[in-house]
Amino acid sequence: MSVVIPVISQSNNKLGAVFLIGQIVMSLVLASMVKVLQPDFSVFVILFFRYLFCLPLLVAYAIYTRGAQFLNITNIRGLALRTGFGLLGLTMWFLSIIYLDISLATALSQTMPIFITGLSVLIAGEKVGLKRSASVFVGFFGVVVLIFPLTPTVNLLGVFYALLGAFFSALMFVYLRVLGRTDPAVTTAIWYNSTGVVLAGIIAFSFDGFDAIQQLSSLTPLYLLIALGVCASFQQFFLAQSHMYAQASMLAPLHFLAIPLGIGIGIMFFNESITLKFLMGTAIIIASTYYIVMREQAK
Repeated sequence: MSVVIPVISQSNNKLGAVFLIGQIVMSLVLASMVKVLQPDFSVFVILFFRYLFCLPLLVAYAIYTRGAQFLNITNIRGLALRTGFGLLGLTMWFLSIIYLDISLATALSQTMPIFITGLSVLIAGEKVGLKRSASVFVGFFGVVVLIFPLTPTVNLLGVFYALLGAFFSALMFVYLRVLGRTDPAVTTAIWYNSTGVVLAGIIAFSFDGFDAIQQLSSLTPLYLLIALGVCASFQQFFLAQSHMYAQASMLAPLHFLAIPLGIGIGIMFFNESITLKFLMGTAIIIASTYYIVMREQAK
């Protein structure tokens, strides 16, 4: 997942909240598309089209805002790390959607702030107090409650992918903070998505080349793959606009709307069932993550 966050230029918390809710809804629409496409296409074919058709709107916006300098980057090392971790994070997220219910994958993705806290200590040398450290352990206890005891609907490989996705996304956000000090986010997003097109295209063609072309003989999946990329562009735009109009501290609690919305989509469109164990584990993760986010913003 790539992020475009401009400098806050004006304050309108309600409008910022509307944009963030739009971003959350769009991310769940993308997850639903992946779920629908997965039986016919490999994850790398899906990623290729997601990256490819995400680029046009990003490039247009970058040219509009930066002109001829729209591809200029100062921190090459930071860009490489942000891109690499972003690619791994999105790949793991898509794989978790394939192997898990959308509701469970969404709940597990909320562990990302927990990973960010730990990584900030290791990478940025930040000091984390006893309370935040305890919150990290509580959050992982919530994960244990969420997945154990195992049931037929819990795929351990999918859980592994979901947690890896949160981990790599956390790394991406840590380096995104560093990169944002020197380079515009829209430019880093273009380089990230362009790299994704090349790498996903090479892997997809190497393993699925002829079969993927045959599968695209029907226009319906092609339209859906194009829509996947276009929706990804709007997802990034909505996220950027939300941070333009509202402070991150105000927006942070709204991110948890992804869980009830994910549950609703899973039940209505994919016949998913919700258990008491799921609700308990999710509540623990939300409580832990919310505390960490609030402490981060206060600091």
